[in-house]
Amino acid sequence: MIKAVLFDLDGVLIETELRHIMIKADLCREYGLNWTDETFYMAAGRKFTEALPDLFPYKTPEELKAINDHYYQVAYTDRLDYHALKTEGAGTVLRALHNQGYKLAIVSMSNSEKLSQVIGDNHWENLIDVIITSSMVTRTKPDPESYLKTMEILGLTPEECIVVEDSRVGIESAHRAGCKVICRKEHRYPCNQEGADYYVDDLLDVVKLINELS
Repeated sequence: MIKAVLFDLDGVLIETELRHIMIKADLCREYGLNWTDETFYMAAGRKFTEALPDLFPYKTPEELKAINDHYYQVAYTDRLDYHALKTEGAGTVLRALHNQGYKLAIVSMSNSEKLSQVIGDNHWENLIDVIITSSMVTRTKPDPESYLKTMEILGLTPEECIVVEDSRVGIESAHRAGCKVICRKEHRYPCNQEGADYYVDDLLDVVKLINELS
């Protein structure tokens, strides 16, 4: 029986993924790398600093740090309005599941400051039971640590949890933790979403699917 729903953040609850992809693509081109579907898959669902050695294997650690610093300067110069950036129906889905008694978690490789801003801007403080950020784990997705830690805090087994993700990296992370995965389909840009157990076109379909599975 499903008792908890574990959500990825970017590309699931908020629509920042496309913005970051465009920034990464522009930076890669600026530093001499042609942005293709293959390079997109290298960067999708990962912290940019972890993807950089794969994208630029010929650059020194100092050069990689310079690219990463440039990315953060461009991507996080302005304070984003995460209420305006929330996925359509995200609040409705969280409230519906919360009211039905499910425990809810956000499991993201973003930093704690960003998570606090997202939750505060959308007034989700009373809906989310557990928050996992990049600073709380030593190994990021696709390693299962973040999802295993979430279940440990909740005191639940993988069979009692279901994950909502949008990328192959996140899907693999959840599967390695023993969880079933619902994937929100992405139609706007190339994205490897293989391997999920269930797929939905609209985030609002998650509530109906979870109730059917329960």
